[in-house]
Amino acid sequence: MTRVVLVRHAPTRVDPARPASRWALAAGAEERVRRLAEGLGPLAPDAVVSSVEPKAIATGRILARSLRAPFRTAPGLQEHERGSLPVLEPAAWRDAVRRFFRAPDALVFGRETANEALARFECGLRRALASASQDHPAVVTHGTVLSLFVARHNDLDPYGLWRGLQMPEALVLGWPEARLEERIALDTPA
Repeated sequence: MTRVVLVRHAPTRVDPARPASRWALAAGAEERVRRLAEGLGPLAPDAVVSSVEPKAIATGRILARSLRAPFRTAPGLQEHERGSLPVLEPAAWRDAVRRFFRAPDALVFGRETANEALARFECGLRRALASASQDHPAVVTHGTVLSLFVARHNDLDPYGLWRGLQMPEALVLGWPEARLEERIALDTPA
């Protein structure tokens, strides 16, 4: 395996009555994933693995169908464990995430620090890839843990990376070093 494609899930339908880990995809998300799959075509992902959260599973299934690749879920790829954090206004949410990234050993919100989420995600990712029989997998995950992982391995600002991510977006990594080689996003933001 020389390349891994990390994919941030498609846009979600915010449901204040449910934790974010249970949210479903928003209207129009399927078309956005199909368009992203077209952009991934030349990279030829030959498998799709996703986190166990519904928004990632739905994104992964659409992506797998579009790429005609097998699909499965794997533990450890889920978003930062936030529990039942209430929905925040956009400015308050950005401020909370900024503090989360800037104080990686502090429990800013939820059930994991940034470093705990990163360690869990990296272990889950490496375990999922070690058990993969395909050579060029796409892994569907979430913005915060994806940003933590890619930033750590590429000396990037995780908050800046997170703020710039689209839904969906693919980051192509050289493997096993996890060096960022390319970003594939749609022309119009969600």
